[in-house]
Amino acid sequence: MNKAPLPAVIPVGSGRTLTRAEFLSLLNTYNCYLKDQTQLHLTYSQGHGGQVIVEGFLNISWGVRRPIRLKIQDEKQILPLDPISPLGSKSTMSRWGEYSELHQIDEMAETEAAQETVVKDPLPGPPVYETATLRPMRHRSPELEPESNLVRCMSDVSLVKRRKGRGKSAAQREKEKQHRFSINGHFYNYKTSIFTPSFDTSTKVRISSRMTTGQVIEQLLNKFKIENDPQEFALYCVHQSGEKRKLSHRDHPLWERILQGPSDDIMKIFLMDMHEEEISNVVAQYLNLELPILDQFLLKLREEENREIQRVINK
Repeated sequence: MNKAPLPAVIPVGSGRTLTRAEFLSLLNTYNCYLKDQTQLHLTYSQGHGGQVIVEGFLNISWGVRRPIRLKIQDEKQILPLDPISPLGSKSTMSRWGEYSELHQIDEMAETEAAQETVVKDPLPGPPVYETATLRPMRHRSPELEPESNLVRCMSDVSLVKRRKGRGKSAAQREKEKQHRFSINGHFYNYKTSIFTPSFDTSTKVRISSRMTTGQVIEQLLNKFKIENDPQEFALYCVHQSGEKRKLSHRDHPLWERILQGPSDDIMKIFLMDMHEEEISNVVAQYLNLELPILDQFLLKLREEENREIQRVINK
């Protein structure tokens, strides 16, 4: 922590301020609540002009309804394009740009299938060729025919992954797998690269109080190598009462967390779709009522409406 004296009034975003005593009290309460998890404690420092900057981990829950797309490969592992590749230059790299010699995949698949096929009782005589390319006719075993068909039906992605993955030890493969973070144990897989995280599962991202809502969303998406546009999502404060409020792009999520306290039982911050409906505090109070009580409210409203109608008719 910075030992320089704190200013008497500390701005916390959206035109709100805290006194020095209020800020220190909230910070101490926050860290005391997480006393057994010192790595999650918040720290503060002072920047230029005496601005108070708080840093630490923010707990964010997944609440998206649309599928998210994981990147096919980490940026630092991308290979340069072949100069003669029709896909273009490195500056216009596409999802498949990191792989070269894709035109050889079909030939490679057939060669591998030929190597894995066992020829039984070859017929005597001159060699027989199947096409004008003078490739010898391959005699496939009936038992291995389904396996050969499976190899031919594999996508280009799987063939490239087989080609690039051969010769690696188990430790190397595990290290590459752990290179990126997982979303509740879900690592990138070319078959399941598009999926929806389980609702209300949480993750943590390290941020500062200077970061706005949009910057926090970008930080979260970059952590998990998510391709979706950050503009597709928004952060919502969901309270225990049922109130759901959308944070604007000018808000600072870490200050919102500090002001509400560290307990997720009181308030959670959710990553949701941009156009998720908000719920005001007044409406949230009725959502928690039992149906018989709500029926009584509706009955009273109908009676008042009928009396008002009758009063207008009598005039």
